[in-house]
Amino acid sequence: MLLQPQREWASINGEFSKVPAIFLTYVLPVSAIPPMAYILGALLFGEQGTMFGTLETTRGAAIQDGVIRFLGGLASVFILGVALEFLAPVFSGQANRVQGMKVAAYASTPAWIFGVLAIVPRLGRYSIVGTLWTLYLVYAGAPLLMKVSKERAMPFGLVAAVAAAIVALLIEGLRQLT
Repeated sequence: MLLQPQREWASINGEFSKVPAIFLTYVLPVSAIPPMAYILGALLFGEQGTMFGTLETTRGAAIQDGVIRFLGGLASVFILGVALEFLAPVFSGQANRVQGMKVAAYASTPAWIFGVLAIVPRLGRYSIVGTLWTLYLVYAGAPLLMKVSKERAMPFGLVAAVAAAIVALLIEGLRQLT
């Protein structure tokens, strides 16, 4: 997925799966990387990374925020998968919850892997590279998996990437409120 996304999307497109299996075998373990790195970094350094620097934190606050980040990550995959399911028919694609979840789950891989940078809070801001890569993967994979025609693939890919960004911003906004 990281190095040859088109080949991976083609392979994933043909796989038979169900939403619970996607979450249990892939999303749960891989999406735990950033929150665990965040908690570990906060416990080791006594601070948490933000896009604008670092803030001091307590152990309890770090664990609470890590759990909220984990749950928010799970919610964002589910919400994006459902959004793709509903957006696909607008672009003459197929509404398919499993395929939408595949896009949301597997496209999130770079964001989760780059999330390991949170172990060193001052490096955590660079995980934005993984987030941008995730948006590209949504753009690249959604048209294929949601069976959107070549003529409408680019607009659908763009709308799918924008939907992914909106979901991420909403989840992050909700996390900030807690």
